[in-house]
Amino acid sequence: MGKHLGVAYNLRLPQELKDKIAESAKELNRSMNADIVARLEESFEQKFTDLESIPLEKLLAVVLKKLKNNELTIKNL
Repeated sequence: MGKHLGVAYNLRLPQELKDKIAESAKELNRSMNADIVARLEESFEQKFTDLESIPLEKLLAVVLKKLKNNELTIKNL
């Protein structure tokens, strides 16, 4: 387990997501658990301090998702 203490946590997730994780883990030659842990750790490390360094497609995807979920509105454009 390396640096991790091995604390167990039971997790329920949709079959489609499990399949994606399994595919990713296989491509990266690691266990599903290691893939999930790596992805979670990476999500906490992301800092968007320099918007210029973020690909435009990624920024637009986030904005469009928030617009779709009514979490963001465009006013006075």
